[in-house]
Amino acid sequence: MLQIENIDVFYGKVQVLHNISIKIEQGEIISVIGANGAGKTTLMKSIVGIVKPLQGKIKFMEQEINKLATHNIVKKGITYIPEGRRIFPDLTVIENLEMGAYSKIYSRKGFNSKIEEMFHIFPRLKERFRQLGGSLSGGEQQMLAIARGLMSDPKLLLLDEPSLGLAPVIVDEIFDVITNINKIKDLPIMLVEQNAFMALKISSRAYVLEVGHIKHEGKSSDLLNSPQIKKVYLGG
Repeated sequence: MLQIENIDVFYGKVQVLHNISIKIEQGEIISVIGANGAGKTTLMKSIVGIVKPLQGKIKFMEQEINKLATHNIVKKGITYIPEGRRIFPDLTVIENLEMGAYSKIYSRKGFNSKIEEMFHIFPRLKERFRQLGGSLSGGEQQMLAIARGLMSDPKLLLLDEPSLGLAPVIVDEIFDVITNINKIKDLPIMLVEQNAFMALKISSRAYVLEVGHIKHEGKSSDLLNSPQIKKVYLGG
């Protein structure tokens, strides 16, 4: 579904990603783990066209997309949920969800059906649909950010640090939600996370980024049991 082929990405003269190749198939959750500054967010931004690779290709559903504008990549079905949630704090929950549907043409019936689907996945948002986004807890705001992204009915979901700044009990809840979305919708998800244990626990395959290079890749279960990965990323 998504094929990243040997991309190099620069910020000015500084190379941030080096010869990166990653793939994700239909229905998979893959995780990308690594320390701060490893290039994880830059990888996400490259996929959606916020930054452009100097070399290499990015293909989505057999079409090369790395030269397209971001809004056209979104229209093809890739939704990026950035770190820090970035909801609209002065809009209500329902208004935030409406903003997420801007790239889709829904009938009123179709739109209402999509809203009900989000409320089924995130019942807490239904309880708070008239509240301002800024009045929600951190975990609720993360749920709203994910639900807003799903309103565009994506074919691929990119999640950047969904556990950032959340209490451990809420982190467990968010990862349960991610797993359920993947199962219910058969939606492929690329997950960028510093919480390596949780990311590896819910994904089928994983890539380890170190200073812009892929140092390890393979089945998540294998990486969870790797002494090197345990020592560096899992505190083992």
